[in-house]
Amino acid sequence: MPRLRLYIFGLITAFLCWPLMANQTAASALLDKAETSSQWEGVWFTCEFAQRQRAPDDGCALFDDEGFIYQDGTLSYLRMKGSEETACRGNKKGQCFKRDLPSIKATIKDIGDARIEGQRLIVRYLGCEQGYQFFEGQDFMTIKPENKACFWSRERHFYIAPFTGKLAIIK
Repeated sequence: MPRLRLYIFGLITAFLCWPLMANQTAASALLDKAETSSQWEGVWFTCEFAQRQRAPDDGCALFDDEGFIYQDGTLSYLRMKGSEETACRGNKKGQCFKRDLPSIKATIKDIGDARIEGQRLIVRYLGCEQGYQFFEGQDFMTIKPENKACFWSRERHFYIAPFTGKLAIIK
């Protein structure tokens, strides 16, 4: 009889605690999603010496003058202005900058809505959604298109890293 009471007590406890455990799991999943999304918030630039589907060989020490900002579910295109850097690909002065600059100026143009789902970025632009996969590297992240779902999508891989300096938006 004592075993039966213990068994019934265990079932009742599990029955009463199940909703609490389920809510904790759901809350944990939402927190994980928020943390994943917030780690992508901010300013990112492409690596200068990356090629279409080949990672940069300089550890992304130089940024290309093109990048983006992800903030509040919106993706915007950035174009750095005013660089004096001469070590850019093709010896094109001003089309790249050192990753560790304390501040830069850039123009901005909205691309569209974007969302983070785990290790995926989904961009909505011109009425079409394109998915991209994230791959974390030591000095930069690689973003690869999952497929060519949108006419504006290319098969290019993006090699990006966060810009940690100050950004001033110019018009």
